[in-house]
Amino acid sequence: MAEHAKPGLSRRRFLTGAGIAAGAAAFSLSGCNASGSEKTAPAEKSSEKAKDVQSDKDAEKAKKFAEFAAPIDPVAKPASWDGEYDAIVVGSGGGGCNAALRLSENGMKVLMIERLSEFGGISKHSSMFSNVGGHKIAEANKWAFPEYPYNVDKIVECFYNAQQMSGDPELLRAMAIEGPKCIDWMIDAVGCKWVPSNPSPSGAMLLVWEGQKTKTNGVNVNFETFRYLREKVEEAGVELKLKTKVLTLVSENNEILGVKVEEEGAEKFYGAKYTILTAGGMETNRAMMETYNPLVTKGIANIATPPYGTGECIRMGMGVGATLSGMDSTGAFEGGIWWKEYEPYDTMMDTRINKDGNQAVRQPWLRINKLGERVPYISVTSRAYPYVHDQPISSEGLCETGNIEMSQPDGKTFVVFDNKYDELLSQNYFQQAICRVAGTVAPDDPYIDRVPEELRDWRTGFNDMVEKGAIKKCDTIEELEKALGLEEGVLTSNVEKWNEACDKGEDYVNNYKYKPEWLIKLDTPPYYGAAVGGHVFGSKCGLTVNPNMQVINEYGKAIKGLYAGWHTAGGSAGEGNFAARPLTGMYADIGLSFVGGYMCAEGVLKEEKGA
Repeated sequence: MAEHAKPGLSRRRFLTGAGIAAGAAAFSLSGCNASGSEKTAPAEKSSEKAKDVQSDKDAEKAKKFAEFAAPIDPVAKPASWDGEYDAIVVGSGGGGCNAALRLSENGMKVLMIERLSEFGGISKHSSMFSNVGGHKIAEANKWAFPEYPYNVDKIVECFYNAQQMSGDPELLRAMAIEGPKCIDWMIDAVGCKWVPSNPSPSGAMLLVWEGQKTKTNGVNVNFETFRYLREKVEEAGVELKLKTKVLTLVSENNEILGVKVEEEGAEKFYGAKYTILTAGGMETNRAMMETYNPLVTKGIANIATPPYGTGECIRMGMGVGATLSGMDSTGAFEGGIWWKEYEPYDTMMDTRINKDGNQAVRQPWLRINKLGERVPYISVTSRAYPYVHDQPISSEGLCETGNIEMSQPDGKTFVVFDNKYDELLSQNYFQQAICRVAGTVAPDDPYIDRVPEELRDWRTGFNDMVEKGAIKKCDTIEELEKALGLEEGVLTSNVEKWNEACDKGEDYVNNYKYKPEWLIKLDTPPYYGAAVGGHVFGSKCGLTVNPNMQVINEYGKAIKGLYAGWHTAGGSAGEGNFAARPLTGMYADIGLSFVGGYMCAEGVLKEEKGA
């Protein structure tokens, strides 16, 4: 039998089983009548029967919801394997590519498994390689975060402090040490074409693929990156299986021996000394998010990726005794549009790949919550503390504003602007950067073919949101107030104060005042408004790992043969860190994947050497 030591009842496992099971039980009992009740009329009986039917439906939904979040048990070793390898890498995104390439480079026989028909996973749809310096490009620019020269101790202290001392400083140290090595290795050994995102020293903080960012092309997708990486994976002799779904882990005597998969309609077993899980997080699995990240999930408007991060690999790790780290932490920016309200037992999060349409709402317009309170906006050239403007461009403002929006009542911030938006956005009037720029790719741009057609002009996505009602368009402020579902007077009173402040040239709030030039009157109909919240790129809650990326159980013991890259692994941003402050984590999203895969490979190589 595939047996693993099962950990005792922890908060994490209580949430997994007892918490949701209790909810299901409550629904199943809610329609029961007390014994000895009086006879009821036919109409009342019909009503009671309808309630019972609804109760049964709700109980079934609750059961399904619980199943979507529950651990996946391992299976026993088969009589024979359908293939044997030194290492199996699950996932073909940034983490999978780096793990497979690094191990293959060191002579290992590697199998890479991807459940989709396309190579690259979520990473293919991501943005820039965020980092904190220490690599050759950053050293040439004399740049590092939080200050130059690169200092691992100060980096750990900075991030640990931002995590409110809730994370693991040794994990942060390992990331700060291995990250620069990963970037240099990708450039020098793999031939990756990472270049600074802008000519300033801080351009080294956000690396882009050469040609990914031109004068008119700021739409950051990594299609070309993963076209190149797939070539390198195949050249390295890594066996690649697409459209192959990993069903569970194979285990014997508390050791992971491989995986069971579904391939071309048949179940197969592949064995390996090392199994490396790099298949993303749980961000699109609402059952897992509500179960393990209940606080932050209330503020997540949508997931800014395809619906790939469904968490099965995390559940497989839990099935062999792993615990979770990074609860209530995600990698998030601001400005996610609330397209829908969730039903209690919806099992999937709303996913919206909208690289430019939502830039219209991510500007310093009038921003309030449902109580009528102004909601702060942190620019890409501002710092939240001490609050100053005109700092070097950083993603810090995106992360800070995301955290602010997710913490509002109901997780909603109401953004309001008027018909001057097109003119202002087209000239980038507010001088925003990174993914707050409303991009339009010129027809003669040399790299236009790398950008999907629907992302070549920000107006395409914006108009789609207006047409479908996600962004409200009204002739008067009073109509807009009603369309946004705000109490009467909440918006109109704020617009009155806003316009008065615009005339005076001084913001009316006490803290986080807008620059005078940002105060633009709302006086040109039609008027636009939207509810926005967290725009999540990845969950930061996943399997607990040690600095070698070995998956560990609740006693801190490594589960033999099992490794996990970041996103599948949790804890990189600490606990309860809604938007992964600072910078959405040390390597944000795609950078975190690349670094995590590299760290997994280094951990395996260290284990091979007996270190």
